[in-house]
Amino acid sequence: MSRGIPLSVAGTYCKEVWYEINCKQYFAIGLKNHLGGWELRNKYYKNSSSPKSYSSIQHSSDRLLVTEGIFDFLSLAVMKTDIVKNSDCIVLNSLAFIKDIDQLFYKYSEVLLFLDNDSAGENATRRLLEHYDNVSDNSQFYSGYSDLNEKLISHVGKV
Repeated sequence: MSRGIPLSVAGTYCKEVWYEINCKQYFAIGLKNHLGGWELRNKYYKNSSSPKSYSSIQHSSDRLLVTEGIFDFLSLAVMKTDIVKNSDCIVLNSLAFIKDIDQLFYKYSEVLLFLDNDSAGENATRRLLEHYDNVSDNSQFYSGYSDLNEKLISHVGKV
């Protein structure tokens, strides 16, 4: 709960993944990517299994939401439940995977970007806005915060 994500939301999209490193067993929250690998997060560990790629959540929508990481996506699912449930979603798992998903943008009537408020996220957003008419920047929703999860954390307990 330190990330402000209720277990019910995390359980809707993620799995508990057990893994072994140097003969020791660990577990993490895992989000499967579209190539069958996993993004793994726990209090002490942020990594992924091979192959590394973006994660896709399909709801048969003509709207696509794009976030950078697991906790950004889960934060969006907490703060804007209806839009997440009624949209296809991509979790990039790394900004490097934008090149792998931008061909998908043509399939959607609208693509809503929720990238981090840092130079890398802003540059990626700017490039995509220049190339696609159906793309919009939604970072104003968490203006003043580095990302969606930081906004969520700052509001947990204030509701």
